[in-house]
Amino acid sequence: MNAAAKFACLAISVGGACLAGCATADSAGAMAGLQAEVTGRGVARVAWPQDAAASVEVERVVGGLLAAGLTPERAAQIAVLNNRHLRATLEDLGVSQADVIAAGRLPNPTLGASVRWPDRVPRGPDVEFSLGVDLLSAVLLPLRTKVAREQLAQTRHRVAAEVLTLAADAKAAVFTVQAAQQVRERLAVIVETNAAAAELARRQFDAGNISQLDLVQQQVAWQQSKLEFAQTELVLRADCERLTRLLGLFTAPAGGAISGALPTLPSAEPTLGDVENLAVAQRLDLAAAASQVTLAQAALKLKRDTRLLPATVSLGVDTERNADGTHVTGPGLQLALPIFDQGQADLMRLEAGLRRAEAEVAARTADICSEAREARDQLLAARAAVELHEQSLLPQRQLILR
Repeated sequence: MNAAAKFACLAISVGGACLAGCATADSAGAMAGLQAEVTGRGVARVAWPQDAAASVEVERVVGGLLAAGLTPERAAQIAVLNNRHLRATLEDLGVSQADVIAAGRLPNPTLGASVRWPDRVPRGPDVEFSLGVDLLSAVLLPLRTKVAREQLAQTRHRVAAEVLTLAADAKAAVFTVQAAQQVRERLAVIVETNAAAAELARRQFDAGNISQLDLVQQQVAWQQSKLEFAQTELVLRADCERLTRLLGLFTAPAGGAISGALPTLPSAEPTLGDVENLAVAQRLDLAAAASQVTLAQAALKLKRDTRLLPATVSLGVDTERNADGTHVTGPGLQLALPIFDQGQADLMRLEAGLRRAEAEVAARTADICSEAREARDQLLAARAAVELHEQSLLPQRQLILR
């Protein structure tokens, strides 16, 4: 290969190495970007262990959090560190990072070689070498890299939404277990009280002071309280198992591992307008859907701008050694002309994808507002139920027990 061919190889290699280095540097910030999105929303740290040492460190941190006692905040932190389903989702970031790296690299050059022998003198072989690279791919490389980075941002939004959902589910699971534990404790007192009342009724019946009907009613109340206690035990075990799954643990934490009691009611609830506005502004799944619209717009614009260009433009160098020993060297150009396929089907597909992404954003926005209203209605109903129990039912129950 002559000096021109060697120079072409060197230029392609150096350019590819520089572009690859830029892409790698960009992908290194994906996890930092994810952490930045969730930190402001109550999640201190997200772990993405990719080797044994990192896994051991996560296990050490999780063990320390468990030893300190489960609170809603610690449960949320353990879940985002240790949940295996979330770790599987985090690998989507790795796939998107790889796409950014691939989009930022030049296509591999094509090396061609041929050897031919003439049928008359001189009898020496005719040797030809060629080296080419897809010039169109190199020209479009910045646009492809931009699209890949947008896809990485969309993936980051989606993964961050799953992180926050998992953290919220873990907090809610701790509250549920705490509530079930308190119900069990109160039912245990009721069972003990009903047992004593049933024993007293039996003695009164034996003494002839009450009727058989009164005795049976008291015994039924005792058995009914025992049944309710057993059902509450089952519900509590189910709630503990759900919490175990969310935390990514293999065994359920002991009941005493959950520290603290249920929090008191706040003085007031947020207004409906505040809830809707906050939901639309903070929901990362909506941000991911909006990113999909941006991606679809960029892909459609790129296709419209390039659909009449040659499908491939290969530029390279070609050198040939003739049978008489002379060398012929020069540049080579190959074009794939868009004669039969001018990208009409691709345009239709991208236009449909854009309309679908826009419809998804509109539908997601409407759903988020509806979910916010539904959640607030449930919150107000739960608040009314708690106030009724605290102010009326619980004092009456305590009076009955006394």
